[in-house]
Amino acid sequence: MTTDDYLSLKHHPTFVLPMVGRSGALASAIVLLFLLPLVSSAIVATQEAGGFDAEGEWSASVEHDVHPYWWLHWSRDKDANELDDRLEWLLEQPAELQQDWWRRAPPGSARVFVDYNHHPTDADVSALEGLGVEVTFRFTYLDTVSATAPFEAILDSEGIRSLPGVVMVEDLGLAEPNMHEAVPNMGVDDVWNDLGLDGTGSVIAILDTGVRGDHEGLNDMDDDPFTCIDDPPDPLDPNPEPIPADCDPKIIAFFDAVFTDEEHDPSESYDSGTHGSHVAGIAAGSGGGQSDPSTGLRYVGAAPGAYLVTILACCDGDIEDVMQGAQWAIDNKDKHGIDIVTSSLGEQQFEIHVDNDGNSAWSRQMDMVVEAGIITTLSAGNEFGGATFAGCNTIDSPGDARLPVTVASLDKDLGLAIYSSRGYTSDLRIKPDVAAIGSSIMAPDALTKDGYTSKSGTSMATPLMAGIAALMVQANPDITPTEFKDIIGAYSIEREIAILDDPGFNDCSLLETRPDNEFGYGQADPVAFVEAAGSIDRSLNVSMDVLTLQEIGNESYIAGTSSGGAPGLGLVEVKVGGGEWKGAADLSKNGDWATWRVKLDPHLESGNSTIYARLKVSEDSISPIDARRVILIDGELASGAAEDLISIGSYVFFVPFALVMALLGFIMTTERWDRKFLSALKPKIPSDAERFVDAAGSIADFDNPGTPAERERRRRFRRAILAFILSFREFYRGLRNGEALTENKASRTISLCILYVAQGLPSGFANVAFVAFLVTNGIAVEQIALLFATVYLPWTFKFIWGPVIDMVTFPQYGIRRPWVLFAETGMIISLATLLMVPDLVASIELVTILLFIHNLFSSLQDVSVDALAVDILEPDEVATVNGLMFASKRGGIIFGGAVLGMLVVPYGIKSAIMVQLPLLVLIMMVPLFLRERPSNSLFPWSKKEEQEEVWYAETEEVIEAEEALPWEADHPEEFTQARWVATNLYESRMSPAALILWLSIGSLLIWGLFAILHQLTSTYTGDWALTFGDIAAPMKSIGKWGLLTSVLLMLAGWLGASIPDIRNPMPASALASQTAYNIVKGFSTRSSFILIFLCLLSELYLFTDPIVVDIFINEAGWSQTKYNAIVGGVVIAFMMFGQIVGGMLGDRFGVREVSMIGFSLLALSNASLALMSDYWTNTNLMVGYLCVRAVINGVAWICVIAVAMRLTFSKAGGSQFTAYMSMFNLSAVMAYLFTGNMTQRFDYVTCLYIGGALTLFTVVLLWFIDPDEVDRTLEGRFGDGEDEFDGDLGERPEAWYEEDETVVTSS
Repeated sequence: MTTDDYLSLKHHPTFVLPMVGRSGALASAIVLLFLLPLVSSAIVATQEAGGFDAEGEWSASVEHDVHPYWWLHWSRDKDANELDDRLEWLLEQPAELQQDWWRRAPPGSARVFVDYNHHPTDADVSALEGLGVEVTFRFTYLDTVSATAPFEAILDSEGIRSLPGVVMVEDLGLAEPNMHEAVPNMGVDDVWNDLGLDGTGSVIAILDTGVRGDHEGLNDMDDDPFTCIDDPPDPLDPNPEPIPADCDPKIIAFFDAVFTDEEHDPSESYDSGTHGSHVAGIAAGSGGGQSDPSTGLRYVGAAPGAYLVTILACCDGDIEDVMQGAQWAIDNKDKHGIDIVTSSLGEQQFEIHVDNDGNSAWSRQMDMVVEAGIITTLSAGNEFGGATFAGCNTIDSPGDARLPVTVASLDKDLGLAIYSSRGYTSDLRIKPDVAAIGSSIMAPDALTKDGYTSKSGTSMATPLMAGIAALMVQANPDITPTEFKDIIGAYSIEREIAILDDPGFNDCSLLETRPDNEFGYGQADPVAFVEAAGSIDRSLNVSMDVLTLQEIGNESYIAGTSSGGAPGLGLVEVKVGGGEWKGAADLSKNGDWATWRVKLDPHLESGNSTIYARLKVSEDSISPIDARRVILIDGELASGAAEDLISIGSYVFFVPFALVMALLGFIMTTERWDRKFLSALKPKIPSDAERFVDAAGSIADFDNPGTPAERERRRRFRRAILAFILSFREFYRGLRNGEALTENKASRTISLCILYVAQGLPSGFANVAFVAFLVTNGIAVEQIALLFATVYLPWTFKFIWGPVIDMVTFPQYGIRRPWVLFAETGMIISLATLLMVPDLVASIELVTILLFIHNLFSSLQDVSVDALAVDILEPDEVATVNGLMFASKRGGIIFGGAVLGMLVVPYGIKSAIMVQLPLLVLIMMVPLFLRERPSNSLFPWSKKEEQEEVWYAETEEVIEAEEALPWEADHPEEFTQARWVATNLYESRMSPAALILWLSIGSLLIWGLFAILHQLTSTYTGDWALTFGDIAAPMKSIGKWGLLTSVLLMLAGWLGASIPDIRNPMPASALASQTAYNIVKGFSTRSSFILIFLCLLSELYLFTDPIVVDIFINEAGWSQTKYNAIVGGVVIAFMMFGQIVGGMLGDRFGVREVSMIGFSLLALSNASLALMSDYWTNTNLMVGYLCVRAVINGVAWICVIAVAMRLTFSKAGGSQFTAYMSMFNLSAVMAYLFTGNMTQRFDYVTCLYIGGALTLFTVVLLWFIDPDEVDRTLEGRFGDGEDEFDGDLGERPEAWYEEDETVVTSS
């Protein structure tokens, strides 16, 4: 029969089989031979562990499967008679010894554990009582009862052992403390100082003799009895008022397992001896009370921020008390948030026994504590393991338990203490698990209220390890006991016994290296343990705006900051107590979690608790936990949220909205928008191709006529498809016939869109695909953040490219085309160079530089393509083409991020680069074989007659340029500011203000250059005496003060001060001066000048963007992942649609008009979110709102960008349009800067209304802007007549401020 069958049938009726012949026996054996596999596989495999109780009822076992049928091979039952060998020995001893050992039993009785193969039932208890046995405790998590049993019931074969299911009778002995400046020697203070962790929020249960709760080092968390008392009592008052209990007690629960078997008020905690208080102080003492008289240092425990739970379990009773205390810890784990149980108790011994195989009731009970999810540290014991030979195999119960961590003791010099017990265990397992300092430890003296005393022993090493465990729990509140033990095994400092240095010259690990039987896995390394537990990345940091012991109400808001993150990576998570982690909302402008906010879920219980926050980039990269002890209170006291915030009604939006609508109505009436729109809606004469499609469609409609509206929609759809197909046919025809971009609308539209795809590719690749690759390969977030900062530098300073490409031109091959080709070539070469780097991960610094160069060329291409668009686009197609361009760029970003990102995992990052390269080469073919203008040559070897035409054109231009400089050719009263700039650059004499201004601009450019060099080379130049950053710093100061001085001098001249000119130390060339003249001239028209203010004010409403994110995550309950998926997917698609449609509407009805209507609707949509505050939790409604708002946003913004392009002077296209775009970005930056101030003053609804009102700035400023002004006054396209413009307030070619000056002078 199998073991299970034997155990199930033990003590049940037996059956005697009749004698049979040999043939019958043989037949029976054959049958059994065939049945045995069937029985073992089909029956035993599904049989639940357990047995039958005294009434024959089945009862399952509750014990851990780490001890299967332990009684069959228990080292304390060598004669296999189901009696503990020590119990048999004790029963033979004199009565005096028995009475001293079994102090809770009357004479003639013993204290025993009765172990069953099932969980004992009431019937089993009754059966024991029928034998005169008094059951004192039935364990919940063991198949055991503790009892007082008469000797005869133990020894009689018909006694206890004959009862159904009884498998062992154990001696219930006595527990004793395992006793003989650990923190700095162990390195615990490095965790405090380097990682900022002190165990805050962790809960350590001290299973010992109790803890003196009023000791200065154990009574509270901060050694201040008046922490929460606003008006502390006067110490000189002879009749002081009673002092209320401190609001931050260290001891949060107290259970007495010895005398009352009840839980008491924590303030009543006491120590029945002195051992428990000493242990508690080592683990979590605050250091209050007396200090070291020689150094003044305090005796602080390993985790001073941890809470304590007192379990009084020793030593006025026996082991039953300790096991009962352990069971209480299991039962109350969730109630008190117990993370760790530490016990420095062991069995009293009479002599050395080989009986430590981890199967005793006490050891099994401590295994169940771990099984309940509680980290458990136990002392190895002090059986003088250093004694030669006899010192091995001296770890007794419960240190021999399988699942807890058993701790050996080190002296202060980190040598193994001579008293520390050593392995093996009797079943040949290696013990202990780890070693920590335990000799001469100063900790609270329970005989005094503020004193400290020194003790030694594994009792002292064990709570030190428990304190380290508390630090690990703070670093990772989700850590499991298994993970805790695995980390110890992986990160301990390996130690080996040195025979000559060992006091006992004893080596118990002849065959083992690591772990061994002296140090276990080695010496504890607190910093390594904590970093591994929390997957801590020291480059990350997170902080909550919460004060210690701050009152936190239900559904309060917690805000904070973080650093070290990279855009688009990670998630800030917050949890309260033992709850679940909850994702916060990212309120930062760069998506790097620099600022964040979270709305807490309602808490179930009020009182002291802990709030944790962390920045989690990946499973292997997490910031140190920020933990704060707080007081949870009932109600809705919103910390950092709606408290004392100003709430303004919707009138803050609707009053200015009504005024702007009245203004818009006035503008529509006076400018006769109705005529414009009706004229635009008049059907155009269809082309031959459209007539053919309409005719074919009419035939198709014959079978499915539908309503007239349906037929009209089908007709428009067919025409749109036709236009789409014809545009590509025109593009191909132009490419084949060598038509210039200025000659072929389809060519310039498609070419610009393709070039914008090239701008989106590197952005998507760097931001998504490459970053995901780096994170997957374990690159530190600090390096990723540095990569982002470096890669974005060219885009921050891209405005520098503008004057360069405006000044340096190659007219023979096109004004902008050579720059586009140069930029594309640089992008391809820099990207291809990445393929030559053998290991991109190992060479991350080199990769960062190469990506910087790649984006340098990409930013140049962006400026060059924008300048090309300014040059070649006709006024009536600017908006449509811009809409298509921006949608194409978004498509490039999606392809570079999502599509190429999909190739990274299966094929590697270089495969994504190899796919990107031919795409860029194909894109470069477009400008390579397309000319800007008919007179341009494609290549130096182009046909001779073509070159002659170009030469004649160039000669005429040179002759015209030589006749007069542009500022001399223009009327003297025109463009005086542009003339001032040019003459102060070109002439031999110049204004002092101009000289200081040029030097200031030069200083700022030098500052930018050296700042970039510092960013790129800081890894290599950190040890230099003078770094690029040191050079950059004074350049910035010189530039700022120089600008201020120049402005003051110009102001003095404007007020009439006579400031003589000085010699120009370095006159600029005519080319450079002409470029500067054209740039300033481009901004001299009234509309261009007002557009500057529009750019700076148009995006101020974006301060609500972080608020919107917060609303959807914290109010609507979306996760960050869900928000990113919706906003980055569906909403982006709708915005692209809006950009395309907006461009078409702008060209048809006027970009200014569509912009004004679009921004009016955008203002209304921004405020609508506040109006829908009651519906924020309605996901479908909110998604619909975001999509509608995205379409409006796309329409409005694409037309404003078209206005900016229309107001760009073609001779300064690179500089002026780039400046407009930079000012738009600056407006967004300014908006984000005052988000914090707004949310600290106003509630969210009010902020949304204010944001809607700020959106109206753009509508008002557009009233004063004429999109045709640059074309009319600078480009000479429309003439100067007043009838050419509807609604411009200044038609003259002179600058608007010059006209004002003339008027003032004439008066």
